[in-house]
Amino acid sequence: MGERVHGFTRVDQEPRPAEWVECLDKLHAEPFYRDYKQRVRELLAPRADGLQLEVGSGVGTDARALGARVLGLDRSRTMCRESRARGLALVVAAEAEALPLRSGLVAGAWSDRTFQHLAQPDRALAELVRVLRPGGRLVVVDPDYGTQALPFPDPDLARRVLEFRACHALRNGTLAHDMGRRFAESGLCDVAVEERRLVVRDPSAVDHVLGLRSWARSASSRGFMTPEEVTRWEMLYDQVVAAGKLLWSVSFFLTSGRKPGAR
Repeated sequence: MGERVHGFTRVDQEPRPAEWVECLDKLHAEPFYRDYKQRVRELLAPRADGLQLEVGSGVGTDARALGARVLGLDRSRTMCRESRARGLALVVAAEAEALPLRSGLVAGAWSDRTFQHLAQPDRALAELVRVLRPGGRLVVVDPDYGTQALPFPDPDLARRVLEFRACHALRNGTLAHDMGRRFAESGLCDVAVEERRLVVRDPSAVDHVLGLRSWARSASSRGFMTPEEVTRWEMLYDQVVAAGKLLWSVSFFLTSGRKPGAR
């Protein structure tokens, strides 16, 4: 039924790459995203004398907001060009699973909503640990779509749509809750996991609830749902929205850890 890929894994090959730049800008404007990003900065607690690394740096907004020297890395050349145009001086187009950096180079690193898209998340984690200095901190954030909730007139249909998002629309849609264990197994210490719940009632918020209405149609294009089920989903979704009863939620997990040794 096709590989589990998302537009963010192939921005440069998309018909309109600029749409993905616009998507990031919309999400950066959301209070929920701004709040947890502030928490990421607190967890990193960067010092002035060290280089920080962001893997999956997108348009560079978070890197520029950190208040430290940051190297941004993104597989998309579109995103790298946009980052430079917005003032991020250090940007590299590369894969998270093969960082073009020497071991022990960076004082801290983070990755926000990137691991859900990676073909080899364990390899990427090993690479991040490799390039960290002893004592350096790592923070990884992702939503876990296995935690979604959506009161809906047809619960079974809603369950199947949400399950498509969690298990088929993304490479690692339910990985986030397991990152704490993976951090520990990678050799990091002081591992901590924080959960934050995104709750959406406004259908126009969070880039139209991350395209929630379209998920059934995407599932149908991949052979997971029938056209009749798509029609029913969209009809009921529109009714829920018109009645002011939309309530969709998902948990984000912020996982942090430190590489053993002193800075």
